[in-house]
This record gives sequence, structure tokens and C-alpha cells, in this order.
Amino acid sequence: MSAAGLGIMALAGWGSGSATLMALHANFIPMAPNSALAFLVLGLSLGLLPRPGGTAKVGWVSVPGPLLVVMIVTLRLSEYATGIDLGVDHVMMNVHGESFGLTPVGKMALPTAIGFLIAGLSLLLQTRKPNHGWRDDLIGAMALFVALGGLVFTLGYLHNAPLMSGGESIPMALNTALGFGLLGLGMVAAAGPTAFPLRLLAGPSTRSRLLRVFLPFVAAIVMLVAWSTLLVSGYAGRSFAALMSASSIVLALIVAGLICARIAERVGGQLERAETALKKANEDLEAKVIERTRELSTAKALLEERNTQLEETAADLKRTSASVRRAHEELQETHEVLKRAESELVESEKLSSLRQMVAGMAHEINNPLAFVTSNVAVLQRDVGNLHEMIRFYREAEKTLAEHHSELLDRIHTLSDKIDLPFILENTDSLMSRSREGLKRIQQIVRDLREFARLDEAELKEADLNCGIKTTVSILRAKAEKQRVTLETSFAPLPLLTCYSAKINQLVLSLVDNAIDACCPGGHVTVSTRSTSHGIEIEVADNGRGIDSSIRGKIFDPFFTTKPIGKGTGLGLSMAYGIVQTHGGRIDVDSQPGHGSRFLVSLPVGGALS
Repeated sequence: MSAAGLGIMALAGWGSGSATLMALHANFIPMAPNSALAFLVLGLSLGLLPRPGGTAKVGWVSVPGPLLVVMIVTLRLSEYATGIDLGVDHVMMNVHGESFGLTPVGKMALPTAIGFLIAGLSLLLQTRKPNHGWRDDLIGAMALFVALGGLVFTLGYLHNAPLMSGGESIPMALNTALGFGLLGLGMVAAAGPTAFPLRLLAGPSTRSRLLRVFLPFVAAIVMLVAWSTLLVSGYAGRSFAALMSASSIVLALIVAGLICARIAERVGGQLERAETALKKANEDLEAKVIERTRELSTAKALLEERNTQLEETAADLKRTSASVRRAHEELQETHEVLKRAESELVESEKLSSLRQMVAGMAHEINNPLAFVTSNVAVLQRDVGNLHEMIRFYREAEKTLAEHHSELLDRIHTLSDKIDLPFILENTDSLMSRSREGLKRIQQIVRDLREFARLDEAELKEADLNCGIKTTVSILRAKAEKQRVTLETSFAPLPLLTCYSAKINQLVLSLVDNAIDACCPGGHVTVSTRSTSHGIEIEVADNGRGIDSSIRGKIFDPFFTTKPIGKGTGLGLSMAYGIVQTHGGRIDVDSQPGHGSRFLVSLPVGGALS
């Protein structure tokens, strides 16, 4: 605001004609009107800038003023560069023909224009939010340049030698130089303590404190010595001036020595106290380190002892764990053996019960079946004879009509009542169907005997197709009841040394499970084929399939997915055992919702266990 005040004074001087207001002294060149206007605008804009730590003001209000100053001084600099008079200095007031010696009055000097350009750009940068980076340092450097420029021209006036004075070049007015100094200091303060150059002086650091003490003293001493030397040389002889200069230097040395001694006393005392405290802290630390080392040594010894005990305990646990693991493995092996033995026992008991049941059924069915078949044969023969006799009686109807018409009427009445023509027509077919049913019963008995192999329970060569066909025939009734299509595809097979009854039981379990897995309308296919390695029996269905989570458990004894009371969980377990007994293998391919496929591979020359 002081720079703005200088501008107002100069404008008032131009308005009133007062040389003192225009130039602060009648012997000095006055401030140009445009310079006064620039100081007024820049001073007011600087006052409107937001202050660090203060109440925030609207930054855009400060933009028009510096922008106007930059535009005016840019035009003025272009006049200096091109030599063309654009009339910039006549914006405020028209000054014609006035001069100060050889220097024209009312025109802005070149250093003044440069100073205003730098000051205006610095204020434009400050209108943006500070970021405490290189931009703040640039703003502070530009402000310092403006302040130092004003100081240089002010010192020229103090030494009674205004710079650029005495010729046609326009010098900077004293009040203009003072305005630049004040404006530059204000902009440095506005940049804040975090920007250059105040950052070097602010803060509690030793460098900042020393700069705050020495920098004003050095500047004051230099300026005082230079000014006093100039003053003495102007009013006294050279010897006296040299004496004053030497005395000033000695005085400056004495004052500097006193200041250094004071600083040394303070800094040295603080250093001595710090060294004493550091030495005591070091001694305390060494004592604590020794004590802590002793405690750590004791703890280490205890830890090593505990570690040794833990290692021994770990070794004991390892040995115990190995023993437990071996015992567990033996227990698992024993459990597997028991499960297999249990499965084989159940299988043996089931087969034994099946053999006894089939033997009883065959015995009970064969006896009545034999005489019923014989009686039906005799009855068919006698019915044929009766047909022949009735034919003869019909030939005697004319005779009966002539001699015994009443008897013939009774015969016709009875014939109509019992529908004799129908009886005579259907008796032969009825007897034939009865004999066919008896033959089917005989075939079922033979299939049961073939399935159980009551007369072939020992190990011997056999054609597997015969036993498999019989097994499928037994299950066909169940398939028809559940509306499942049961298909077969048998290829010629070589003779296989096997337990044929067990093979039948294996196929029975697989086909029975396949039928149960199908929904009404499903189909099961049983096929056999000969391979280079032996014989393959395949049972495939399009039922629900087997979930992958239980696929590894289907051959375990007593594992079943059927409801309680409908499955024992031994069918596939016994099938797996039968395949292992014959030295073969059984593979499963199944996807949920897409059915299952069981493939039994039996080697022709495989070893039986």
C-alpha cells in the first residue's frame, strides 16, 4: 500500500503542479504519470491478494490490475524496441515539450518499464492458488529482483549520482525507485515464508537464525561505509576520507567480532551442554546395553536348554507318530481284509441260499410239472378221440330223427347250450397253448438251474454267452415290469476257465442295478465281445448316472444309493470281488443324467485267486 501511496502523491503532484509531490525534490526528475498509475494499480492488487494463514479473498479480483499494467509496459517496451511513438505516455495526461535538462519529462524509463513488467507478471502468478513448489520460488525471485532494482536506483540518489542522469536517456525517478523497493518487499512478503527468499530466513534452523543476525548487519555496514566514504570525500580531503574508511572497517570488524563472540558463547554453550548430555546418555546406554546383554545371554542359555528339550520331545513324538502311523496302516489293511472277507462271506451265503432255493423250486416244480405235462398229453389225445366220436354221432342224426326224434331234440338243445361247435373248434388250440405254457415253465426251471450251475460249481471251461443269456432271461420280467427295454448283443466267445456261477452272479448284479437306474422308457444293453487280451462284458444304460463325488465308493461293501430296504450295498462289491478273483478288471464310465457303462475285462489265461 506504500507503493500505491507514492503513486497517488505523484498523480496529485501532476494535477497540482507540485514538484515535491511529483519527485520528492525539485532537483530530481519527477515520476511519469503512467508509472504513478502502475504503482497505484499494483499496490491495490497486492493488497487484495489472499494472505497465507489469513482469510481467503477472491483471487480473480486481483487479475485485471496487473494485466492492465503488463499491457501498458509491453506497449512502452515495444516503443523502445521499434522507435515508434505509440502515445502510451499520454494515456493519463498530455505532457508536451517539458524536459529535465536534456531528459524529457513524463515518459516512463526503460528500467521502470522492465520493473513494472516483472512486477505485473509476479502478481499474476500470485493470483493463482500457491502450490509451494517451483512457481512460488519463481514468484519470490521476481519480487526480489524488483526490490533490488529499486534499491540500486535509490542508492544512486543517496550517493548523489542518479543513474542514467545527465543525458538524453530517461533515468528512474527517486520516488519510482522507492516505490519499486516497497512494492518488491510487499510481493516477497506475499509469496510467503515457504518461498524464496524468505524460506532461507524463516524457521528455527541454525542457518536461518544466522542469516537473520548477520544479513541486516552486513547490509547496514556496507551501505554505511560506502555512504560515509562518499560523504566525507565530498566535504573533506582524501586523507581524512581514507582515515574514515579505515575507521569504519575497524568498527565493523569490532562489531562483527562482538556478534561472533556472542554467537559462539550461545552456540558453544549449547554444544557443551549437548555434549555433556550426549556423554551421559552414552554412558547410560552402555550400562543398559551391558545389562541387556547379560539378560539376553541368560535368556539365550535358557532358550537353548528349552530348545534341546523340545528337540528331544519332537524326536520322541516323531518316533511315536511313526509307530502310530504303522499301527494305523496295519489296522487299515486288517479292516480291508475283514471287509473283503465279510463281503465274500455274504456272497457265499447268498449264493448258497440261492442254490438251495433253486434246488427246492426245481424239485417242487418238476414233480407236478411232469405229471401235468403227461396228463395234458393224454388229455389232448383223448380229446382228439372224443372229437372223432362226436363226428360219428353226428352221422347218426338221420337215424335218430326217424326213430328217436325226442332224443335228437335233447341233444340239439344241449349242443346249443354248451356251444358245441365253438368247443370243438377251440379245444385243439387250447390244448396246444396249455402244452406251450408247460414248456415255458420247463424252460424257466432249466434257466434257474443254468443260472445257479448247481451241477457246475467247480472251476471249469465254459461259454459265458450261455450263462449271460440265462441271467438276462431271468431279469427280463423285472425289466418289463419297470417298462425298461432289455437288449443283448452277443459275439462268439472263446471258452473261459472260470466259476460260471460267479460270473452269472456278476452279470446279475450289473444288469439289476442298470434296470433300477433307468426311468420308464429307458433301455439297458448287455453285450459281449472277444479281444486280443481276453473277453469283455459290457452293461450300459441311459439312466441317472453316477455323481463324480461317489464314483470312488460304489465298490465299497454296504455302500448304496438306494432307499433303505431296497438295497444292501453288496451287489457291486461282490461283482468287484468276482472280477478280482478271475484276474480281470472292471471300469466305469458315467456322467450324471447320461447313464452309466460298466466294462468287465476277463483274461482268457488269467490266474484265478
